[in-house]
Amino acid sequence: MPESDRRAAERFSVTADTTCDFTAALSKDLGATRIKNVSTDGIGLVVSGPVEQGSVLAILVNNKPKGFSRTLLVQVIHVTPQAGGTYLVGGTFLAPLTYQELTALVM
Repeated sequence: MPESDRRAAERFSVTADTTCDFTAALSKDLGATRIKNVSTDGIGLVVSGPVEQGSVLAILVNNKPKGFSRTLLVQVIHVTPQAGGTYLVGGTFLAPLTYQELTALVM
């Protein structure tokens, strides 16, 4: 790598066979969100606005006393309207949490 390149890992050029078939920007902020429950495979969220089933959400979860903070990608499996105008959203993590990550988040 050139000296001016400060990347931690070397990048490699790709061949014509390597493609990017889809790129999307996450642009809709769903507002206040509360975690209802979580497992290594998925999460239940209570959100203030509707979400499309099948969509992918980027969520930032924290447990500040444990020093845990992570952005996770969640595919929405179900959306259920709740009393008071909120929505229960159940989703699956695109990359499951490890047991250590789960305990750092919930304990």
